[in-house]
Amino acid sequence: MANRIHLSDWDAVTDELRRFGEAGDVTTGDDRIRIDFGSAYLEISRTGRVSTGMPLHDFEQRKAVDLVVNHDAGSLTIDADDVVYTFRRPGG
Repeated sequence: MANRIHLSDWDAVTDELRRFGEAGDVTTGDDRIRIDFGSAYLEISRTGRVSTGMPLHDFEQRKAVDLVVNHDAGSLTIDADDVVYTFRRPGG
């Protein structure tokens, strides 16, 4: 089951991403959260900046609106006005 969260609900974003990243190293701050899975990372700021990195692939979006987290599928979809991007948790 997927959960859609608006970035304006930062507490919900933080809770969902902590759960999503429990297999990695999760670092949180007042304005950002970063999940490091070793060979891949995901970072989201409270202002909507999203960056990801993995071998042979990087992504950056400056204004995300919603996140769709599917813990069972191991995916996190960034939904912005002009792009939809899905990050898959390594090993998930």
